Amino acid sequence: MDFAAANRGAFVILLVAAMMGASWLTGSMVIPDRLPTRPVIVTPEDDPAAPFPTGNVENGAILANAICSRCHSFTPSAQDTAGPSLFGVYGRPTGRQPGYTYSSSLVSLGGQWDEARLNAWLRNPAAFSPGTRMSFRGLPDINGRADIIAWLKTLH
Repeated sequence: MDFAAANRGAFVILLVAAMMGASWLTGSMVIPDRLPTRPVIVTPEDDPAAPFPTGNVENGAILANAICSRCHSFTPSAQDTAGPSLFGVYGRPTGRQPGYTYSSSLVSLGGQWDEARLNAWLRNPAAFSPGTRMSFRGLPDINGRADIIAWLKTLH
């Protein structure tokens, strides 16, 4: 292959790339992107009118021990570890456990841990309280969250 043939090949590749870019730019100007006004698929988490499922206490105990026990304890006399003890967390003021230092973002929320707050927390702790120190990414399964919450309600 001589230099002239290589030069023509490079020119063709450059021309095709320029034509593709121009067609993309023209298309994006002619047909604007519009997001739908509401989600196309509504999941139970996105539908505030959907009732919260009834949790299974036994499944909640299994899930909590598998997921939460790395950082939390569940007994009344246990020492706080990386996270506070979850014994009696349902109904406890948010960010208030004697002897445990919470992140300022969680302390500033106020209120109490109820079903709705625990659900939002377990779904995505970082979205519920930006700046939280909790490293758990969240539990996307609403039934799993309902099971854990049902079990936490029994810890009194």
